[in-house]
Amino acid sequence: MAAAHELFTTNGYRGTTTREISRRAGIAEPTLFRHFGSKAELFETTILEPFGEFIDKWIASWQDYSTATSVEQMAQGLVEGLFTLVRQDRKLFQELIEARTDPTNDLHTSAVAISSRMREGLRAVQDTGLEIADARHLEHLDPPATIATVAAMVIGAVLLDDWIVPAGMRAPSQSRMISEMTKMVTHGITGRPS
Repeated sequence: MAAAHELFTTNGYRGTTTREISRRAGIAEPTLFRHFGSKAELFETTILEPFGEFIDKWIASWQDYSTATSVEQMAQGLVEGLFTLVRQDRKLFQELIEARTDPTNDLHTSAVAISSRMREGLRAVQDTGLEIADARHLEHLDPPATIATVAAMVIGAVLLDDWIVPAGMRAPSQSRMISEMTKMVTHGITGRPS
């Protein structure tokens, strides 16, 4: 399984063959299929299940926030957590986004399930955010639009990093990107006119 995880992580689903996995693992290809049935099942076991567990932990982490949490702390938790989640499995996200739009793709069902888990996570963030906003008397918020905007900004910044940095400029570090997005979210929420 370690060989499959390493190859899928490096090369992606489409860029990895079962022959390569078998060779790296030191087993015959038929043995691989006897244990996992298909390349898609092997991918789900070695990549998607751990990824789903990471998402579940991220969702659970939002239960630790209290109404004493500042808007900036919450914004940083959201931006940093989502940025890290997407960055660590950038290629996986790209493949799942593609698979999500194509019902004939081997990973379509898994992509739908992962996207549902992500949306559940964003709902947990929204619910926590509403409690914090109520405690701080922040009105005029549009929670679904706010969460969707922040998620789109973070996911886009990670997945499109080679598209969005102006020509001739060095790409900002991850910490700079997280800091800047946290400030934008914080001031976007707290600086709204009544």
